[in-house]
Amino acid sequence: MDTPNYRMPFVPSTLMSEGGSIDTCDMGESIAHNIMLLITTKKGENRYDENYGNDVWNLEFDNGVTSAVWENIFIKSLKRQIQEYEPRIVQPQIDAHIQIVEHSYDTKEHTEIKKKVKIAINAKMEATGDRFSFSTELFLSPMSID
Repeated sequence: MDTPNYRMPFVPSTLMSEGGSIDTCDMGESIAHNIMLLITTKKGENRYDENYGNDVWNLEFDNGVTSAVWENIFIKSLKRQIQEYEPRIVQPQIDAHIQIVEHSYDTKEHTEIKKKVKIAINAKMEATGDRFSFSTELFLSPMSID
């Protein structure tokens, strides 16, 4: 019997309602949720496991780090995190590219210049051998999800 994959965020109150159940998702979506958590968690932030999370967030406000160095640290750390905390995928190929973008807000009269990182992961699902793909974009310093 396969272990169910639960949808995030987990809402415990749904179990308390009449006929309550927990939302589930397919394996690919479950892996994507975990990878996003690995990406956005700073190493040492998880009080139960100091090794969980990406090393790069220690550099978030360090202006002396070049984009190439940041990308290299991010990729190495995420690859290590996937190998340790996401055994459902193997042979991950990770790309991360920082670009400068102009960002406008409806509530502000000016445009902000921000760094944005595009992240792509291609891997193979361990159980089935099927291809797994994941991509996301994050604004940096301060980090926000687009």
